[in-house]
Amino acid sequence: MPSQTKFDFASHTDKGLVRSHNEDAIAICPNEGLLILADGMGGYNAGEVASQMSVEIVAQRIKELRSSTWFPNMPWQSSAPTRWIKDAVTEANTKVIDQANQNPENFGMGTTIVVALCYLDRLVIGHVGDSRAYRFRGGALELITHDHSVLQSQIDAGLISPSEAQFSPIKNLITRAVGSSDEIDVEVHEHDMQPDDLYMLCSDGLTDMLDHAQIQLILRELANDLDTCCKTLVYLANRQGGLDNISVVLFRVKELHERRFMEYIFAS
Repeated sequence: MPSQTKFDFASHTDKGLVRSHNEDAIAICPNEGLLILADGMGGYNAGEVASQMSVEIVAQRIKELRSSTWFPNMPWQSSAPTRWIKDAVTEANTKVIDQANQNPENFGMGTTIVVALCYLDRLVIGHVGDSRAYRFRGGALELITHDHSVLQSQIDAGLISPSEAQFSPIKNLITRAVGSSDEIDVEVHEHDMQPDDLYMLCSDGLTDMLDHAQIQLILRELANDLDTCCKTLVYLANRQGGLDNISVVLFRVKELHERRFMEYIFAS
């Protein structure tokens, strides 16, 4: 069942200036209103195996779950997208672990993942690790995911300030990942969408090189040209050092499938 929310999108990924290859992966499924970004980790080539496997498995599984659900875009199915995302990421986790166990060259591989699914007038975001989702609305940029990382735990506990965290040597130590454990805790939240909202998914190769204010400024200047905006963010992250792979997905909401309209129809 196609998504009724209409949006524009663009993406760009780059290996950066230090890494020999790109372990990030992206999947965009416009008909389903589904966007996925993963940042792999592990031995040589293993990270890119984990990330590519994960985005493909999650995309396929969500498509299957959505198409097999009766009347998937009805208000009474409001809990379904959360279940689809959790089930899909859990399946990816199992298959990444199986692949690592069967192939010694892939031992220890894993990946972060962030999944964005448009559903009626909501955006459902699921994530594991420190790849992020942001909302740009009314000229202001807001982080709408919460990193699963050692550093974020220290910030939450008041042991370190966000400004100090920018220079921490442990900023890339994550506490959850696809492929790291048989049990996976997928964090999922819903967000009300508005027409003209702009959302961004990104790997930490972007946010480690550019701070919040810098990203917000670029979005303010280039939000009307999503492709140029993606490429500019990646270019500037490389200008700042490009220490990791850099991936950005941008999507703008053009028209919503209104939940309130459907509720009115079935209440009449």
